[in-house]
Amino acid sequence: MRYDRQNRKLESLQAEIAHLKQQNASLTENARRIKEILDSTLHEVRRFSAQLSKFSERLSRETEGQPQINQAAQSVFYTASMISSRLAYTDIELNPRALESQTVIRSGIYKKFDKGRRILAEEARDREVTIRLEGESRIEIDALPVFELLPFVLLENGVKYSPRNQTVTVKFETVGGRQIVTVSNIGPAVADEELPRLFERGFRGAQTLNLPGQGLGLFLAKQVCAFHDVAVHAEIGKRNLYQMNGRSYSEFRVVLQF
Repeated sequence: MRYDRQNRKLESLQAEIAHLKQQNASLTENARRIKEILDSTLHEVRRFSAQLSKFSERLSRETEGQPQINQAAQSVFYTASMISSRLAYTDIELNPRALESQTVIRSGIYKKFDKGRRILAEEARDREVTIRLEGESRIEIDALPVFELLPFVLLENGVKYSPRNQTVTVKFETVGGRQIVTVSNIGPAVADEELPRLFERGFRGAQTLNLPGQGLGLFLAKQVCAFHDVAVHAEIGKRNLYQMNGRSYSEFRVVLQF
């Protein structure tokens, strides 16, 4: 009788193992199909981005005497390059070794923030927010294609969370031989205990839970900084400047050290 029970138990385990193997094979096939779809989609998006860059650059050249159309063409051109940068980051997420194959380009820090300001100009205007660059910087760094995400997401966060008629300020200064870039704005108050978690993927402070967003901006910024050996931290400035719609607003700063 004992042998019969052991045999039944063994048969049950063998059946369970066979079922798990079948499930594993199915999951492996699904993962392969999803990767094929993703690779194909990324390839097509890159192609569309390149076409947008080509057409908008041509339109920009041909409309130099038409300021409004020319500005729109330049905005499309800059935005297309942001698509390429975001795809480059996706490559790294899917395969960290992609960092080794990405081409490094000598890039000016000030110019990249100015580019981000231009891309966000219309959105800032719609929200009645001003983006201002203070100081100057001639410093260049060896930057990966993903670097353009850094100024863009910091400025986008500032524009998105600033109340109307406010200013997002980017200050450039040299301290002790290092380039310091400080992005500051008035935004929803951040509690002291929330500050260390702001760069975590998906984390959102209590004052921003009911506002649009996914909690990815500062996470992306932190990752891009890590790729370029840039130190980054967040600071709370003047607190509780005013209340709006039941939400407290304070000064918020992100500081980069190159």
